[in-house]
Order: sequence, then structure tokens, then C-alpha cells
Amino acid sequence: MTKKKRAVRLIVSIVLGFIFGIICWLSTRSSPRICKEELDLAMALGIIFNRAMIGFVIGISGLKRLNFFLHGIIVGLVVTLPMSIYPLAVGEITGFILLEVAGAVYGLLIELIVTKLFRAPIE
Repeated sequence: MTKKKRAVRLIVSIVLGFIFGIICWLSTRSSPRICKEELDLAMALGIIFNRAMIGFVIGISGLKRLNFFLHGIIVGLVVTLPMSIYPLAVGEITGFILLEVAGAVYGLLIELIVTKLFRAPIE
């Protein structure tokens, strides 16, 4: 892959991560299960930057042996794991599962868009 394609892959992945982070934060705010007072600035930034980190890791990763679908899912699951430990620790297994599934979905979407739409596959 050329340097230009690598740069495109990294930049687009990070931007998509931020966009999906904002979408995730906004959807969390609109959830009836979440008390608005609980969703403070630190948590909002944590959500947004976690999704951006998924984009960053996808952008720099060079795991060529994985199918891009599987690559996005695995990166999403692994990068989201630190954020999803808290709900698990306080007995919220549903919160843990929802966070992990969301991380996998956002990882998959980022990888899919970067690989197919922007034609910057893993290499």
C-alpha cells in the first residue's frame, strides 16, 4: 500500500470513529435507561474517544490475515473492553453486552467504509 493510501486509511478511520462516537453518545443520551445526570462530560468524552480509538487502531493495524469484517469486529471488541468492564463489575451484564456489541458494530462499520468506500484495505 502506498503512503497516501495508508494516510487515507488512518485519517478516515479516525474521523469515522469520532463521528460514530458522537452518534453513540447522542443515542446513549436519548436512552430512557440512562439518567441524564449520570452522563457527565467525562463519560461523554469517554464514549466519543473510545470510538475514535477504535478508528485509530483500525487505521494503524496491519493484520492482513484477517478478513476485513472479522478485523473490524475484533478491534471493536478489544478496544471497547476497558470501557465495558465497569458495568460488568457492578453487575450490569446487559450494559457489558450492549457496550461490547456496539463496539463490534462500530468497528465493523469503520472497517467496511474504509475498505470498500474509500478503497483503503488492510495491507
